[in-house]
Amino acid sequence: MHDATPPNVEPLTEALKDTKQATDAVKGAAEELAVIHADLSPELPTEVRQGDAGAAVEQTKSVENQLDDSAELLEQATDKLQREINKRRAVRKKRQAK
Repeated sequence: MHDATPPNVEPLTEALKDTKQATDAVKGAAEELAVIHADLSPELPTEVRQGDAGAAVEQTKSVENQLDDSAELLEQATDKLQREINKRRAVRKKRQAK
């Protein structure tokens, strides 16, 4: 049986908006952390780099990489949502043309 109700894209549109905002926030945090890491790394004397401060600086790099990975996953989710929205809009348009 054929459902005459066009697919609803509103929830997906909202999810897409949310993932774009999350992606921007994660990218911004990664960029900010990269700047902090770049500023701190060369400033620390060798003896300090081997202690807790050095470990903290290295941890910033690890967190930066995790944020970059998370941003990539969010971008992939955003792309999937956009494709699904486009697909549903095409179905809706096709049904309305009948």
